[in-house]
Order: sequence, then structure tokens, then C-alpha cells
Amino acid sequence: MKDFVEQVKKLRNEFPSLSKLNSSVNEEFLKKYGPNSDESLEKFSSFKSGKIYFALHTTKSNLNEKNTFVNRYPCFLFLSEERTQTGIICKVMDLTIIPPDNKIEILTKITSTYSEIIEENIRNKQSSQIPLNLKGENLQKILKGTGYEFAIFGLKKENLREIKIVDYSDWVKIPFFNEASLEGLSLNQIYREYKSKIKI
Repeated sequence: MKDFVEQVKKLRNEFPSLSKLNSSVNEEFLKKYGPNSDESLEKFSSFKSGKIYFALHTTKSNLNEKNTFVNRYPCFLFLSEERTQTGIICKVMDLTIIPPDNKIEILTKITSTYSEIIEENIRNKQSSQIPLNLKGENLQKILKGTGYEFAIFGLKKENLREIKIVDYSDWVKIPFFNEASLEGLSLNQIYREYKSKIKI
């Protein structure tokens, strides 16, 4: 798989300004992966660790001191799922709320660590995809120092609707997607909070 940072630089250089790039990616993603879209190349059947998704998040959770925001249409990296007494909980990393530079760092580490598996998955889109090992200590080892912990959430599977799989070719565009369906804190406020939690 091509170096992720180099792909990001190439994409950035194709646009006269960052705002133009952001607008282009936002428009493309909402058209391709929006709730009513049917344009993604790979159709959803089940979650797999290491794949990136969009989904409508229909939780009825209320905002409070602990839950300062709710993302109604997150773009997330799926990590794992756990069956509990109240249903299946999906452990995910909400990429939307991660600042762009940290998002590049995280996706670079994941794509470089699992380049061979990702390349195999790209070649075999229509067959069984190989999951990435992104559980517990393994995830911590790969992403240490990136602040990723702040973006980890447990979402009830029953609350996720209109699920779309992000094509591997679009991963490079994810750092420039900043169209968030948030309740509570603004995206810039969340970015600042994320940065403040990174251990130097």
C-alpha cells in the first residue's frame, strides 16, 4: 500500500486551498456515504475490525457533564463488538472528532502496520475480508501517543442505521472530512479537548 502521508500530500496539492479541499471531500462523502446514498462500492453485511464506516446514530442519550456531545452521523473505525445484557455494543473510534493532523497520524500507523492485509482486502473486495487485530494492548501499542483513547466509544448496534462502508481508495480523504452532525460541543471545541488530552 502506498505511503499514507505521501497520498495525503498529493491530494492536498491538487487543490488551491485547504477550504476547497474540505468542501470537495464533504460534498463527495455526503453524496457517496450519506444516509440516503447507495453509491459506495462495497455493500454492508456485517462489521469487521479495521474497516471504516458511516452510520446514522439514533441514540436517545441526553447531553450532560459526562456526555458533552453526540455525533449523529459518525465516520468510525470499527474495533470490536461485545454482547451484553442490554444488547450488542460496538467499540469504535470516531474519526470525525479527531483533529486532521492526528487523524493522518492514526491512519498512517494503521495502514503501515497492516499494509499487507489491507492490500489483500483491496484485491478481494467481493470475497471475505480479513479483519485487523485492533483489540486492547495491540491497539495501544500501534497508536500510543496519538490521543486515540478520547475518540473511543461504545455504540449500541441496534442504534446504528443506514450503514455505509468507506472504500479503501477514500481513506486518504478522511482527514479532510469535517462535516459533523453534532449535538452539544462544536467540532472545533472537540478538537481542542482532544489535543488537551494527548500525553506528551
